[in-house]
Amino acid sequence: MASAETATPTGNVGRRVSRWHLPVWWLNWASVIALLLAYLAIRVNPSTFWPLAFFGMVYPYVLATQVFFLLWWLLFRRKRMLLSGVIVLLGWNHITDFIQILGKPKSTEGEQVSIMSWNVRLFDLYNWSHNKTNRDEMYDLLLTEAPDIFCAQEFYRSDNKKFFDTRDTLLRNFHWTGVHDHYVQHTKNGQHFGIAIFSAKPIVDKGLVPFPGDENNSCIWADIKMLDDTVRIYSAHLASIHFGRADYQFVHDLDDGVATDSLRTGGGRIISRLKDAFIRRADQVERIRDHMRACPHPVVFCSDMNDTPMSYAYHHLDGDLVDAFEESGRGLGHTYIGAFPSFRIDHIMHSPSLEASGFKTLPDELSDHRPIMCWIGTSEE
Repeated sequence: MASAETATPTGNVGRRVSRWHLPVWWLNWASVIALLLAYLAIRVNPSTFWPLAFFGMVYPYVLATQVFFLLWWLLFRRKRMLLSGVIVLLGWNHITDFIQILGKPKSTEGEQVSIMSWNVRLFDLYNWSHNKTNRDEMYDLLLTEAPDIFCAQEFYRSDNKKFFDTRDTLLRNFHWTGVHDHYVQHTKNGQHFGIAIFSAKPIVDKGLVPFPGDENNSCIWADIKMLDDTVRIYSAHLASIHFGRADYQFVHDLDDGVATDSLRTGGGRIISRLKDAFIRRADQVERIRDHMRACPHPVVFCSDMNDTPMSYAYHHLDGDLVDAFEESGRGLGHTYIGAFPSFRIDHIMHSPSLEASGFKTLPDELSDHRPIMCWIGTSEE
């Protein structure tokens, strides 16, 4: 009978390598390759090679597998920890994009302007049984937080008295004195869907960053007198995946183990939607960055980017701007709370000449996005 221990030529006793470690080792290598591709995703435009964007999107999960392998080899083969250890250290700076430990409280030095960015999901317009209740709760939150500047994505207003008019309500009952709004879709009965910037500070100029041929997304800007200067505030809603009912049902059926739609048909449809969104966001962000670089003022960029920090779109702006979450946030900062896994896809970023403090992701679940908020002041550097 073969023994678990065999004698070495020198007479020492060594352990025979367990066969069940081999598949773990190969899975470790596969995960390492996936993590390397995630690192590469931030550098390659999806219009050049879009599959890389998928690896960037699942980065947190791939990173978690590396933690598992580190613990596994710590218990069984410590030398093999080197592989996962090196690959994690190689991308260590990306971890802070997703989690912050200490945070930084609101600064008490100089003038501070509070800014909130929130995808309000049309103020819950289509939740027919509870939309008034939820809308009132959203108003209460805005009254409580009272940001000086409020950037709203998926904003809704109506000219028809049959429906509620959020724009006039916010100007009449809140402390904001000016608004810049833009609408990408309109209905015959006077309903409008778009994006808005509300400000308690004077708006001295405003405009639009055009997305040619795009009827769903937009980016607007407003020059606002604040911090003894003029600061340009951008509010953007970038390309979403636009999953339909069939797509959500397909994912739900996968979770339940019921195949009402073929994996090839349903999976292919979802991949096609993701591919289109990756490419469109990359183009939109390039237009925004070009517009910012021509701006004579410091900028603050508020967005529902629909993309995580391990994306080409985010990285394209992060090279010029500072992420307020990284600068002063705490925790994971997940903002999306819809049907798919939670990610940080809503961002506040700013010019290096400005400084953010007290960043927070509010816990309220009144939309499919949580509101984010911080205080902006002038950098002392």
